[in-house]
Amino acid sequence: MTFEFLIAYYEVADADIEQVLTDLLTKTLSDNQSEFGNEEVENMMLTRHQRSGQQPADENGEPLRYVLRGFALELPDEMEQIETVVEDFAAALSETRPIFHAIKFEDPILRQQLAERAEEIFVLEMKLRRVLSFIYLHAKQALEPYNLLSDETEQPPDKDSLTIPHMKAVLENQFFHLTFGQYVGLNNRPEFKLPAVLVLLRNQASFEAVREELIRSPVAHENDVELLAGLKERVNSIESMRNCVAHNRRPSKRVSENYKNALPLLHKLLEEYLTRWEQTSENANTDGGR
Repeated sequence: MTFEFLIAYYEVADADIEQVLTDLLTKTLSDNQSEFGNEEVENMMLTRHQRSGQQPADENGEPLRYVLRGFALELPDEMEQIETVVEDFAAALSETRPIFHAIKFEDPILRQQLAERAEEIFVLEMKLRRVLSFIYLHAKQALEPYNLLSDETEQPPDKDSLTIPHMKAVLENQFFHLTFGQYVGLNNRPEFKLPAVLVLLRNQASFEAVREELIRSPVAHENDVELLAGLKERVNSIESMRNCVAHNRRPSKRVSENYKNALPLLHKLLEEYLTRWEQTSENANTDGGR
């Protein structure tokens, strides 16, 4: 497995950076019950790039050369505790003189972990879009099926460029173009502006009709409203993990724990909703209006 690092350090006379890295890796391997010869350890690290910067003076007036060094760490795939070795090595880099800064980039272990999360989130989000489409198509009763969010505050970020021909061609709707965090803001209408209120007053036959329109939610069916309200308690934890997956970042312990707790709860919420409309041989010819 190959891991890519970038370190920043000041070149000093009493510290050979090659030996510093070799000694650090040797110690890390030994601490994790992996013993290799000095030459083997040296061959595990390959310098990719190097760039020198300015030469400020140290406390004794001697010039110090600022250096950026990119290197690959290549570890045997079959090596035991490889994840711990990499974590310990990475954590010690910036604490090891003369290195003062370190960044880890390519990481096949993280890549595999994020790929697993991506698969889980794909399944979950498609199920969520299926439920939301079920709710909003029912609420609209086939009117404007490509404008299901016409009464909503939340709108696709690319609303102006999102066209009906495109959505129709790829069999999608507006829910495919919301960010994950927008799901929790559904079933909220924008505030009525005065011109819209005046139009409403002219078009409605009674004050009661005006009042009903002003307080109406985009989705009114009780079970649908409960489902949309239930999203607020769970979606944020999923979004935090989704952002890590989308941007190739290592999730924190808190993000991982919240995600693991929220994932089954959100699946359960969606499955229970879909079960209400599940068709069996007994109800296949009914409208399932439960």
